[in-house]
Amino acid sequence: MNKRICFFKSILFVIFATFCGKQLCAQTESENFQVVDRVIAVVGQNMIKESELETAFLQQKSGRGIIEDAFLVHCDLFEGMLINELMLHQAERDSIEVTDEEVNREMDNRIKYMVQMYGSVENLEKQMKKSLSEIRSYYSDVIRENIMIGQIEHKLTGDVTITPQEVADFYKSIPQDSLPIVDDEYVFSQIVKLPKVSEEEKTAVKNRLNEYRDRILKGSKFSTLALLYSEDPGSAKKGGELGFFSRGDMVSEFENAAFALQDGEISPVIETQYGFHIIQMIERRGNQVNCRHILIQPKVSDAQLMESRKELERIKAEIDNGEISFEDAIIKYSDDESKINQGLIINPHNASASFTKDAINETMSNLENVDFNSMKQGDITAPVLFKSELANAYRLIKVTKKVDAHKVNLVEDYGKIQESALSARKLDVIKEWAEKRIAKTYIKIDKDYQTCDFKLNWLKK
Repeated sequence: MNKRICFFKSILFVIFATFCGKQLCAQTESENFQVVDRVIAVVGQNMIKESELETAFLQQKSGRGIIEDAFLVHCDLFEGMLINELMLHQAERDSIEVTDEEVNREMDNRIKYMVQMYGSVENLEKQMKKSLSEIRSYYSDVIRENIMIGQIEHKLTGDVTITPQEVADFYKSIPQDSLPIVDDEYVFSQIVKLPKVSEEEKTAVKNRLNEYRDRILKGSKFSTLALLYSEDPGSAKKGGELGFFSRGDMVSEFENAAFALQDGEISPVIETQYGFHIIQMIERRGNQVNCRHILIQPKVSDAQLMESRKELERIKAEIDNGEISFEDAIIKYSDDESKINQGLIINPHNASASFTKDAINETMSNLENVDFNSMKQGDITAPVLFKSELANAYRLIKVTKKVDAHKVNLVEDYGKIQESALSARKLDVIKEWAEKRIAKTYIKIDKDYQTCDFKLNWLKK
């Protein structure tokens, strides 16, 4: 239970802040700490350990920087953890069951998010100091418990709504000198041109994979050849093994081939947007399969890469001359799947189309030479080199929207304020429920934390 807190958004930090967000709590090397672990609270049959609280505090500190009153923050985090345990206790009393399929699906979503945030499976494993399979095993119980907590929270607050007038009243209730400053925010759209791969290169890659397939059929180990030759770095060092996945988790060409295989069978060479593959079925488990694969990506020549740059220069000239709008050019020319969403570039940290200045270079590759500060809304860059999931490519980037730094207000930040007002309303509902449950639940708080100024009556005074 000591890892659950980092998967759950603390209900006490709903106003312009989040607690751990969607991240797995990866401790950085610079944040090492030593705690003689001990139980600091018991709620029903569930325990909170001091190491859990310290991990949560370090996570909070990494997001906020300097913390003036560390004890106050510890207490607020501690109360959030107590609420978590109280809801988990209720879920256990209600005999809420969570299936392995639900856990695996949620785990897959978490892993996908983290891989996107850290840039690669290797970076994620380095940050977590665990292999992908170890991460899955380590956090499976955490995920299960959080789903149980989420079901209790949904039962309590799923029908809670808020009106525009209540949003306005919530905003007015916040002292003006307490309103946060929102950094400069940008919304970007893009036109991507991927360099074309020659048919000769594709044929050469398919021939290589067919050679590997023949060797495996004659007795060579698939895992050994994957380790030596696969260009999927995340799975290659595991002998090509991908772990269990369901339909919808992979691109359609890959999963159609995978789910058609029998145990031990090897697919013919298949093509996806990522390159060419051969796949071996390892095991079926219900609606999920575990496979190995070997991926080879066709190589793009420098000349082909420059052709895509020249194509974008021609497209930009059309836009500058008024022959076509940027928006129409996205639909007509872009090779990226974002074309179905007006070419919007999505910020992987918050799954929105909004970027702060600091987030731009953290989340978009090879843009260090683009000075967005000097660009106005509507400006378009020259072709910018970047590394897509597939290969190096070029793209045009338009500043679709630019909002200067400002104090939060109802006009520009209604969505943020609405979300915070709704969260505050849900918090009131949970607090009211929690006060009733506290009176009927066994709760023990360590004496060192009984001096916290709790918002709820955990000490049953």
